[in-house]
Amino acid sequence: MKAEERLSFLDLTEQYKNIQKEINKAIEGVLKKGKFILGEEVFRFEEEVADYLGVRYAVGLACGTDALKISLRGLDIGKGDEVITTPFTFIATAEAI
Repeated sequence: MKAEERLSFLDLTEQYKNIQKEINKAIEGVLKKGKFILGEEVFRFEEEVADYLGVRYAVGLACGTDALKISLRGLDIGKGDEVITTPFTFIATAEAI
């Protein structure tokens, strides 16, 4: 099979095409306000995620590495504790541990 005929595992370009106007409008709104950290959109996102999951709180983070680090802290896992993970992962998993 030629490379051109293969399906992408994750075609972000195609996904973006489908919701391009909505994404661009949201980004433009945030940029116009000049507040993208702890702004209104972040609080709304956290509320919507919490509602969707049926929990009291949700926290929006910058990346998956931050999520892993905070999860480990929340479980009181620290230096010297054993943490088992899969070898089929990104380096950020081991880095967080």
